[in-house]
Amino acid sequence: MFEKMKGYIIYMIFISIITIPIFLIPVFFYNSQIFEDTQGYYTVFCHQITSRSYCYFPDSNQIENCYDSSEFNPSKESIVEKSTGTGYKFPVCARDTGFYLFAFLGGIALFFLKKYKSDYVPHPIWLILAIIPMALDGGTQLIGLQESTNIIRFTTGAIAGIALPFYMVPILNRFF
Repeated sequence: MFEKMKGYIIYMIFISIITIPIFLIPVFFYNSQIFEDTQGYYTVFCHQITSRSYCYFPDSNQIENCYDSSEFNPSKESIVEKSTGTGYKFPVCARDTGFYLFAFLGGIALFFLKKYKSDYVPHPIWLILAIIPMALDGGTQLIGLQESTNIIRFTTGAIAGIALPFYMVPILNRFF
């Protein structure tokens, strides 16, 4: 039974190891060495610019933009002070938060859609179409044509992230 699921299991383990700490660390381990170590670990995956990230504010038990303004601020501070209190930055930016969350949720969706054993890889055009919004938003931001908002960053990351398991799981299933 598990023979045809190896790719799915490997995908879910890998994406869980990356995704779950993104949400657990700021909420449960803020103001500790684990929080700081995790911020350092994710530098491999993300630019971690605070103005392009979400923060957890324990006083109000809310997740919101680390800064109120959409203006670019190159700082990479992991703890911010706002009128709502002290906020603890997620270890990845808003775009990556959406990408990893929806890559994880897409893996769960594969299970419920009963496609976790599939080795059929969809046509690449669908993956390209899923990546285009993220590439356009990030690219135009990079060259200075516009400064995106965190909700747009999160949404474009989510669109690309939800497509990922529909390609990676069949490829891994074929491999294993």
